[in-house]
Amino acid sequence: MHNLSTYQIQVRLQSEAIFASGEKERNLVHSKALTDPYGFVYFHAKSFKGQLKKQAFWLWKQYKKVNPQRADSFLHSLITLFGINKQEIKAYQIENKVGRFKENSGIALTNLELAESIRNYFINLMVEEVEEGYIHFSASDLVEAQTNIRTQIELENGTAKDKRLITIQTVKEGLIFYSTVTFLEPPTENLLSDLKQIVNSLSRIGAGIHRGRGEVEACLLCNGKEM
Repeated sequence: MHNLSTYQIQVRLQSEAIFASGEKERNLVHSKALTDPYGFVYFHAKSFKGQLKKQAFWLWKQYKKVNPQRADSFLHSLITLFGINKQEIKAYQIENKVGRFKENSGIALTNLELAESIRNYFINLMVEEVEEGYIHFSASDLVEAQTNIRTQIELENGTAKDKRLITIQTVKEGLIFYSTVTFLEPPTENLLSDLKQIVNSLSRIGAGIHRGRGEVEACLLCNGKEM
């Protein structure tokens, strides 16, 4: 049954978020949002998986405090899902619990993007307009519809730089993004349950989370329905 199922992580922005591309736009913003060639904002799969793994370790530490046996079971799921490296084994002091560690992740994620139906609708519309010789909106218009421009004080070592303001592109609150989850091996019920716990506990993504940005509500979907 699980082999025939499609799993996705749904993330709804509860506040503005920063999906930084690392690029600047001259005379406009110091930090652009990450967008594809069509103008759709997205969050990179590698960054998203990294934040899920960080959240998984946080959950594991909570389990350790109240239920060590549950913590051991959860750690096994964490390693199966995300893998673990020597630095993490040392940092979390789990040499005696890991044994022969698994460095490679057991899941693959796609970029966190708007729903495929929405993307396809606007992409097809743009293609039709180009073919017919007129353009009502462009990729830049789509970017503008999904983002805001905000100004903030630039910090250096926790202190505001004198007379230094920066502008950033933030992703608008209320947008819903999806990432498809592919399991490299058929998942067990326990593994799915633990992934669900990790996803449900995710509260923030992106940059600037300590400034109140990136608040999210996340859930795991199976064939389009919340688990």
